[in-house]
Amino acid sequence: MKPGLLDYLACLRCGAGLACEARLVDGAEVIEGTLRCAGCHAEFPIRGGVPRMLPPALSAPERATSRAFGTQWHILSGLDRVLGTEFESYLHPLPASALAGLAVLDAGCGSGKFAVAATEAGARAVVAVDLSDAVDVAWRNLRDRPGAHVVQASIDRLPLRPAAFDFAYSIGVLHHTPNPEKAFHQIVPLVQPGGRLFVWVYALEGNEAFLRWLDPWRVRVFSRLPSWANRVAATVLAAPLWAVIRALYVPLERRARAGGLPYAEYFLYFSRLGFGTFWGTVYDKLVPPVAFYLSRDDVRGWLRDARLTEEFLHHRNRNSWSCLARRDPVA
Repeated sequence: MKPGLLDYLACLRCGAGLACEARLVDGAEVIEGTLRCAGCHAEFPIRGGVPRMLPPALSAPERATSRAFGTQWHILSGLDRVLGTEFESYLHPLPASALAGLAVLDAGCGSGKFAVAATEAGARAVVAVDLSDAVDVAWRNLRDRPGAHVVQASIDRLPLRPAAFDFAYSIGVLHHTPNPEKAFHQIVPLVQPGGRLFVWVYALEGNEAFLRWLDPWRVRVFSRLPSWANRVAATVLAAPLWAVIRALYVPLERRARAGGLPYAEYFLYFSRLGFGTFWGTVYDKLVPPVAFYLSRDDVRGWLRDARLTEEFLHHRNRNSWSCLARRDPVA
């Protein structure tokens, strides 16, 4: 933990500021120590360079989700050459360079790859938060980046100061929480008036066939299997699909004739990122115990209830929603 993180943290119990008592320091990082609240005197441990600020008890879905994604991000722990391209594709049409000089929140960071991309885009500070022990992977990927911080916490109870961030994003996370709308509303107050909030979630529109024929297998079978079995299943499913993408979708794209194929934009997107990213996405579709698919009206309802101004709501790859919104400045 870098000392600068204290500018963004707040006590999980009372919201007051925190002080750090270090026991083991390595360069700019506190590796082991304790955070103490100046108000209620609550204590939170720092282990492996990461403040552990989880609530006293997690719900059963939260525990299951934490296990599933913690395992996933330990498997997919590396930073690949396309992470910047992938980050840009989620934010589009907002350029990643728009984060330059900003204090940024990554709500649900996984391995920290998009937090890395945010630092490379010039963000002044990036606070990456995750529920699972993927934070250990994220910390390894971010520890040598000035202004980059990692916290283990629940998105439903974020130990962060109100209005501390210029920009917050949550990519591929809200739809795996027990209540996506509630999780969204936990992030909004952390963005300062005039700041922006970006979310990417699964769309109901464009996934009707998947939800009818394939997603029930996740619910009934795959989400209950051990990790090793799902790794095998992901490979068995991804390899032939990848062969079809390369042999059929890519050649037809070159001839401008791929548009009529199912999931054409989605599969062609992965053809540009590589098999590793595609395999990770297939694995991601198998393991989560919770997965919501949101409609355009759902997302716009979140914005309306939070009194946010929509800047764009894009049907990304025709099967997900990319949404950028702004908090209105204080009058």
